Amino acid sequence: MATSRPFAYNTGSTITGTEQVGSIAIGTPTSGFTSTGLRWWSGPDEDLGYVIAHTVPSGTQPNPVGVPAYIGFWRTPSKTDNNFISLSQYVSSFTGTPQTFANASAAKTWLNSAGYWTSWDLSYTAGVFKTTYSGYFNDNVSFFATATPASVGGNPATSVQTTSIFEPAQDDGSNFSCQWLGYFKPTTSETYTFYTSSDDASYVWVGNNTISGFTTTNSTVNNGGLHGTLERSGSIALTAGTYYPLRIQFGELNGGDVMTFSYSTPTIAKTTTVTGLIFYNLVTSGF
Repeated sequence: MATSRPFAYNTGSTITGTEQVGSIAIGTPTSGFTSTGLRWWSGPDEDLGYVIAHTVPSGTQPNPVGVPAYIGFWRTPSKTDNNFISLSQYVSSFTGTPQTFANASAAKTWLNSAGYWTSWDLSYTAGVFKTTYSGYFNDNVSFFATATPASVGGNPATSVQTTSIFEPAQDDGSNFSCQWLGYFKPTTSETYTFYTSSDDASYVWVGNNTISGFTTTNSTVNNGGLHGTLERSGSIALTAGTYYPLRIQFGELNGGDVMTFSYSTPTIAKTTTVTGLIFYNLVTSGF
């Protein structure tokens, strides 16, 4: 069943039963508004993609009935955060100050502050999504894009970790790799230092370059190469309450295997506990 809602151009006070963003009055999918003296327009089907509504103060937005229209719409081709981020960046180009968004949450925050409404909403689940693959990624970060998930040792092909992020030191086998996808939401605004202790290679990306453009050289933590258990770290300034994309890659060629993720800040002692700090998109199993 199609899900859409009514919109109107409203420069007056907020109308009871609606949400007001900028000069846009937004109704609910189940009830329209006809007695307010405003012209209401039905938005696009929100089941097909994320919608961004904008105002056209000149009243020249094209429409099927050929009357002055002050509301226009964009919609993503499908409901993915990457599509939403791309569309939001495209929309920002019309303001004269093009934006680059690290994640969908940042895109929505900017859109709302600029007077745009969007149907995108944060619907993440606690934890990060772990996928295990047969074969050693050999420091090739693109390996995971085409590899096939597989159960290896005590690792199921896919799983969710909610309290800590790890590959247990129990010799789960040889020649396998794991990737964790999700978001890290800090509780404080300060510099965070992230660590991996691994045998063999491991990498961490937080924030920019995590979703696309990630390489071994722009990783937040670079613990690459074949080696016994070795800890390395990297630091990045984060803002409390912001969802930062998080990607962790790990591989085991032979011998023992382990990967432990931890973090610390000037005010938080080093810990492996990430309860309440990590989230993932249930629809995409990642971002």
